[in-house]
Amino acid sequence: MLLVTCAYGKVGRQIVPYLAKKGFDIRAIDMNPEIKNFEKQGVKEVLVGDSRDAKFVAEAMKNVDQVLYIPPQFTYQEAKMGKIAIDAAIDAKVQKFVYLSCMYPNMSTLLQHRMKAEDEKYLLYRDFESGLDWTVLRPSTYHQNIFMKLFYDMGQYPSMCDIDTVVSWVDPLDVADCAAKVLTEDGYKYAIYTCSNETMTPREVAAVMSKVSGKEITPISVPEDKLVEYWPDYFAGSDSFATETFYALHNSYNKWGWAGNNKQLIELLDHKPRSVENWCARQLKAAGIEPAVKVADTE
Repeated sequence: MLLVTCAYGKVGRQIVPYLAKKGFDIRAIDMNPEIKNFEKQGVKEVLVGDSRDAKFVAEAMKNVDQVLYIPPQFTYQEAKMGKIAIDAAIDAKVQKFVYLSCMYPNMSTLLQHRMKAEDEKYLLYRDFESGLDWTVLRPSTYHQNIFMKLFYDMGQYPSMCDIDTVVSWVDPLDVADCAAKVLTEDGYKYAIYTCSNETMTPREVAAVMSKVSGKEITPISVPEDKLVEYWPDYFAGSDSFATETFYALHNSYNKWGWAGNNKQLIELLDHKPRSVENWCARQLKAAGIEPAVKVADTE
């Protein structure tokens, strides 16, 4: 049995049904009651609960062989939640723990990266004490941040950073394939992998969107005082940490970008990495729009 945490968040909703189709027996946990939708998508068990609650997490770990730990997004309790999961996995004597971190967790200007760096360090030291078999995957920016149908309708691609800033991208299904490999094959104990594919500017991403859709999509750089208009979920109803994290993301990307290397992703995958072009085409098809160009499944 594979336990997946934060399974109904933005990352989990992409990864969990895909892994279920690949044959994993999954117990998915999330505080969102809509996680029960997974029962119709081949997920064996779903549990609704708060992963800040150590008793709930310990109960969820029972009879689990493996853990795919997906962290929560933009919460000041992220590091605490990671430590709870690591401790519970050790107590339950799970055979494999895969931590889904982020590229460059030591980039401390990004507040959510500080949390992941703290959890990675905790995982290392707890392993020294327990012998837990772990692997860390460090994804770059996920493709699901390209809301193809929305941007197609808008005719714009809004970016939180300058449109000529370089950012690396990765497809969530490629990350799922990497997770599947390290969960099922030997040789990945105590290993850390960067999961990053194409490095592109927002201007280049918009050009790909235009090519795939057959409609001109213009990249725009959203100034700091307009961020709330484009990404209201991070401001309306969120706590101050989420808001400050988003501003820090905006400022860090503008100053340094977030470029990575794709060598380790290519080595882990048994196929060509899925491209931004591939993602855009898939999203258009899902929305009932035929792409203007034919795009291969994994290139």
